Amino acid sequence: PIMLLTGSAGGGKSRLAAEKLHAFCLKYPGAMGLMLRKTRESMVNSTVLFMQRSIIAEDPRVQCVLSKSRFEYWNGSILAWGGMKDDGQREQIRSIGQTGGLDMVWMEEATRFTEDDLNEVLGRMRGRSAPWMQVMLSTNPGAPAHWIKKRLIDGGEAAVYYSRAADNPHNPAAYVDNLGRLTGILGERLREGRWVQAEGAIYGEFRDELHVVEPFPIPANWRRLRSVDFGYTNPFVCQWWAVDNDGRMYLYREVYMSRRTVRRHTDQILELSQGEGIEATVADHDAEDRATMAEGGIKTVPAQKAVSPGLQEVMNRLKVAGDGRPRLFLFRGATVEVDQALEDDKLPTSTLEEMPLYRWEDKAKKEAPVKEHDHGMDAMRYAAMYFRKGRPKAQSIQG
Repeated sequence: PIMLLTGSAGGGKSRLAAEKLHAFCLKYPGAMGLMLRKTRESMVNSTVLFMQRSIIAEDPRVQCVLSKSRFEYWNGSILAWGGMKDDGQREQIRSIGQTGGLDMVWMEEATRFTEDDLNEVLGRMRGRSAPWMQVMLSTNPGAPAHWIKKRLIDGGEAAVYYSRAADNPHNPAAYVDNLGRLTGILGERLREGRWVQAEGAIYGEFRDELHVVEPFPIPANWRRLRSVDFGYTNPFVCQWWAVDNDGRMYLYREVYMSRRTVRRHTDQILELSQGEGIEATVADHDAEDRATMAEGGIKTVPAQKAVSPGLQEVMNRLKVAGDGRPRLFLFRGATVEVDQALEDDKLPTSTLEEMPLYRWEDKAKKEAPVKEHDHGMDAMRYAAMYFRKGRPKAQSIQG
């Protein structure tokens, strides 16, 4: 009932899943298929385009109906697509199904889904068009503590198939060469296909099940802060933090986007912050970018950028306190939109995805972090230093 396709990048996982799903809809009249990525927004120019051009191609038996987010087959089968980012996208998924159920589902880039996402999909698998049903997950490896590794691989709930780029004769030689140049944790995952944790991880205390919480309405009397790490080729990160009356920090919203100007970011940040009393916006020290934000309506204060104290502040907050809870949390799904350019390159697309990749340059000395996968990490340090113990509340409130 569950099949996991994993291994190195370029091993043909997506191709196999797409071909199988398409063949299922052709073979069994009236079948209900579903293609999922974590966000619906990332579907059209990635998975849907791939299915349309490379799998279905010019097949006259299938029609793409973009307005209904689905492919319609000549035999009555339907292949829909969607996302599970928030309640709105989940509700759209719940309404899919000709008889209230699904026959086959493909969850692409599966490490971006939560375990609850899979459980919800499994609860919809009650189609009757074929004598069998299946949920397919395709993904490159993540951390060994990821629920996919623990539940589906170690727990034995899935039939697991591994592939390597070298197994795929259609890969250009340049692509295989580029994989060979990858270093560090991404190299082990994308080149070797291993479910591994970064050696010398800086935030070894971080646990998804402990520090990641489901979103909830932020009370009006909680302090709120924005923290910004500038970037263009590298991601620009803006984080929204709230602090409760016991000093716990919550990352409740985030923009994590490359190749977009600071002015465009500023407009989006103001739109997302409407009606919220933002105490301050702490930012990286780039004078030109700070000036651009000021011209757009957001005044910033320079972040305290000393690395060692900032790392220690975050580490202290990640530790479990006397009440059994840490002092730093991340909302699940806090990132308001996924940067598809980063997603397609298998790079982190959020602060949450950076956490297990952030590591010491020298794991023995633990003096400085490796300067990669650190854009959300920097912004988080700025916020933690702003809210460090004893810091008074700022007097000015921004929009």
